[in-house]
Amino acid sequence: MTILTEQSLEFAREHIEKFYDSDFFPKPPEFLALWHQWSDVKKELMSKNVPKLWVTSPRAMTIAKPKAGFRVVHQLEPLDSLVYSALACHVAEGVEAARMPPELHVACSYRFQIADGSYFAGGSGWTNFTSKTEELATKFSHILVTDITDFYNQIYLHRLNNGIEAADPALKPTADDIETFLSMLNEKASQGVPVGPAASIVMAEAVLIDVDTFLRDQGVPHTRYVDDFRVFSNSPRELQQVLERLTLYLYQNHRLTLSSDKTLVMKAKTYVKEYLHSTYTEEKIKLLETLEVFNPYTDEIEQIQIEIDDDAEIQKAQLQAAIEKVLAYEHLDLGLARSVIRTARRHKISAIAEHLLQNFEFFIPVVNDVALYLQEVTDVELAKSLLPHLESIVDFGTLDSQLVRFWMEWHVAQQATYMGAPKLHGLVFGGSNIENQALAAITTKNIAWVRNHKAGVYNLGGWARRAILNASRVLPSDEREHWLKLFINNSPVILDRWVAKWVLETA
Repeated sequence: MTILTEQSLEFAREHIEKFYDSDFFPKPPEFLALWHQWSDVKKELMSKNVPKLWVTSPRAMTIAKPKAGFRVVHQLEPLDSLVYSALACHVAEGVEAARMPPELHVACSYRFQIADGSYFAGGSGWTNFTSKTEELATKFSHILVTDITDFYNQIYLHRLNNGIEAADPALKPTADDIETFLSMLNEKASQGVPVGPAASIVMAEAVLIDVDTFLRDQGVPHTRYVDDFRVFSNSPRELQQVLERLTLYLYQNHRLTLSSDKTLVMKAKTYVKEYLHSTYTEEKIKLLETLEVFNPYTDEIEQIQIEIDDDAEIQKAQLQAAIEKVLAYEHLDLGLARSVIRTARRHKISAIAEHLLQNFEFFIPVVNDVALYLQEVTDVELAKSLLPHLESIVDFGTLDSQLVRFWMEWHVAQQATYMGAPKLHGLVFGGSNIENQALAAITTKNIAWVRNHKAGVYNLGGWARRAILNASRVLPSDEREHWLKLFINNSPVILDRWVAKWVLETA
């Protein structure tokens, strides 16, 4: 059994502070409460073995894919996020040492190096993946392209345990605890790692170490990016045989299956021409050469990191041209859209805000980036100009998706201008999400809302309960202090007590 180390917990804090706890949800204010009393948090998390820590099922919502369908994404409870990030930190270097050497460009995705709150060294590795594909395409006549169906959600936890132990036998106790921890997150289900935390990338790579070895032993060269495989040979028949053996190996040893829709054998040069150097791809690369990315954990392409021009008007023109190009494509290009939006967010350029809201439905697959960008650039004047667009979004029912509504409520709730508009006020307070209503209560100093929810706070789930505690900062000081002290003395949930103490000391 494992006891978390102070080093791994300090890394987990730095990681969540610099980046995120989940790539698909807003970072919850509970983390500010944890940082406020960090020494007590560390003491608690280091006081017992990991299997004896309290674990709660993460929340799960769906986000639309660009072409069709949805993917399920997760956000762990704040303490669980710290534990999971720390566990991944503990095993990452051992997993990295067991992977194919980086210079071979076989396992291209996310090479691990723990430093400065990051798991990863040198970005996502996508450019290495595409370069290796092109190199092998000049040496072999045919390519097999395939990937694993719903990979993260299908990972068998006992095989993850095996993969970590095989990487470094000294990690066996931690591997056991990771399996137990993830099983508790999954309510005892033996499959699936959460989609959203960067720590899951470490787990995914641990699972695929033996698969890279298996393919190497077939005598055919390959390169891989997460669960996307490209295998090369001068014989299409040989590639079909490899595909058959790989299908059986994944099933027998991991209970994983390959996607028939994304599996093909074709001429390597044709693949490079049609997929890597198509007119669309070349055009996209030229556009990306004017942009940079600040989030290294995107699960899409790794963009070329070149600063946009220093001149404000040129920056504005570049980003407007880029977003118009994104809109010109039939389907949303996730990597390109994220690059444009994140670049605008980093440089606090509001020029694309209207484009995003006028074409909101098209950008729904990147709604998290849209909301974070709007939150960064919106001031009173911009809010006034964008208000009609947000009201139109509400009118046309574009917020039917739970996660899309969650993000837009989160943004609206923190803008006083929006909360003054009846339609947007109704969006937040007419919904069912108490967390965003609590944010709106803070923004508007809505004492009545807090008082109305105080009495039933013990009957709510953890996220909602803590949101009301946070919103109590708008109450008169004597009322707030009396209630929070009662809560601190009576609540059996340590995170609730920490949140109450944080509000008590910072309101």
